[in-house]
Amino acid sequence: MEESNNNVAGSESMEELLRQILEADKKEVKYAKRAALFMMGLFIVFLVAAIILVPKVVVTLSNVNTAVISASETMKKADETVKSADEALDNINKMSGSITKTSDNMNTMITDNSKSLTEAVENMNSIDFEGLNKAIQDLQDAVGPFAKFMNKFK
Repeated sequence: MEESNNNVAGSESMEELLRQILEADKKEVKYAKRAALFMMGLFIVFLVAAIILVPKVVVTLSNVNTAVISASETMKKADETVKSADEALDNINKMSGSITKTSDNMNTMITDNSKSLTEAVENMNSIDFEGLNKAIQDLQDAVGPFAKFMNKFK
């Protein structure tokens, strides 16, 4: 009898143990379902965020790429402009040297010919313009009637 009491007691304690295990398993399954739902929710949030953000990121990166290419072209044009400006400055420096040389030559010519120029100006000042104008008028008065007479034969 003792064995049957032991078996009965053992089977009751085994049933109790199985109930405890079943309750623990139910709690674990409940928490596992909650965790799965939570993970599903996170997946959906990340999926929606990716669907919204990825196209915007692609467009933004495309715009950045276009801006970088445009900036590169602008830098090339700026470099060409700087080279052109350097060439222009070199040409201006050459022209300035040429003008300085021409000015020096002009000063030398004026200095060398100052006496002749002074004499020429003095000779021009000594001309009697009033007498010259009077002589021209007298010549016109003398030749004028003859010119009119000759024009009649044309």
